[in-house]
Amino acid sequence: MEKLEKIIPGFHGYKVKELIREDDRLVRNYIYEELRRARGIVRELMLAALDGMYDASTTHLDRLWKKLDEAGSKIKNAPTGYAGFFDRVKVREQELEALKRIDAEIASMTENLLAVLQEARSNPAKLREVMSLVNSVLDKIELRNNLFKTEPGR
Repeated sequence: MEKLEKIIPGFHGYKVKELIREDDRLVRNYIYEELRRARGIVRELMLAALDGMYDASTTHLDRLWKKLDEAGSKIKNAPTGYAGFFDRVKVREQELEALKRIDAEIASMTENLLAVLQEARSNPAKLREVMSLVNSVLDKIELRNNLFKTEPGR
């Protein structure tokens, strides 16, 4: 590898960017799996509510499940920070580092969401807080996904 870095100009920078992208992929997969776990819990609560064993609206739980599904889909299919050779916009290391920071924030928010959802198993009033947290995660995913949108004059 070190020989390649000496022979091929720009290889080191390419390698660093590739490692950051790989970290990003791993974090996004983790977030996706956590959101999937949350959907599973909501599904359990929905079934319990249908059986009269959980005091919450199935409509509200269904909405929550759909929001979690939307968040999971958006993070799974999120931009990865690649730019084609002939693209006008090039992705720099700083942007990839910002991507990693936002991913870490989303991961933390998702862990918090799961903790509150666990509390909601015994306290249905916590579902409002869970919905608010899901909306915050969706907002942060949107911010993340807009990092690589082309801007005029950039």
